[in-house]
Amino acid sequence: MRQARQWCRYPVLCVLALIALDGSFVGASGQTGDRPRPPAALLLLEDGIHDLSGQVIRCQPGEEVGIWAESSISLTIANVVIEGCKVGIMVTGSASNNMREGVTRGVTQTWSAHVEGVRMQRVTTIGIFLAGNGSTATSNIVGGAKYGIVVTGDDNTLLNNQSNDNLHDGFLVTGDRNLLEGNEARRNGGIGIHVARMVPMVRDDRFISFIQDRGLGNIIRANTALDNNIDLVEFADCAEPPFSPLNNEWTNNTFTTRRPNCIE
Repeated sequence: MRQARQWCRYPVLCVLALIALDGSFVGASGQTGDRPRPPAALLLLEDGIHDLSGQVIRCQPGEEVGIWAESSISLTIANVVIEGCKVGIMVTGSASNNMREGVTRGVTQTWSAHVEGVRMQRVTTIGIFLAGNGSTATSNIVGGAKYGIVVTGDDNTLLNNQSNDNLHDGFLVTGDRNLLEGNEARRNGGIGIHVARMVPMVRDDRFISFIQDRGLGNIIRANTALDNNIDLVEFADCAEPPFSPLNNEWTNNTFTTRRPNCIE
């Protein structure tokens, strides 16, 4: 973390950016195995279903994250209200020494996280942050943050979420083969639904694209994005026939503004 603080004014975002670069604590931990982890109101380190039955999780002074969860195989967070935090929920993969050895031998380690039925109140920076691959976010309500839902990595699924009235993006999705369906993004100050593969750097409490390229194979369908600064954005140009217009599938979305103009 000493190194991260040299280029970042906001410690919690430094940690999130480091994790986003790799998608798990395997990369963020470094050689020593130390895990950078901002103070959290609730720390979940065991796999399984964590149904909080409508409980309100409030950040106290010095706590930056409502729920910090690390999954080894599969972890679910359901039915909770997060209040007064910088980051509502942060979910990432964890790795034991044996798992790290498996990675070095070329063995693929997989984990997944599921966030469902979560509501945010007075969360200032990021509502839900899913780092890594193969996770889902379903039927969550986020609003009033700088970024509503941020998903890094591949093969993630976002269904029937509401991310409205955020300062920047409602949904920021990086990587390939992610599915967004039935979501709502309204009145966000940046982009309603933003799809781009990027290496994020944090500056002035914002994700700034240090390296940006096309995401591939993402499916964005039957979403509603209205009254945003720009409703739908993909980092790409429209291709001419006989090629497909874009490398991602945009179908049956409800919107007014878009970039580029071949998004549907």
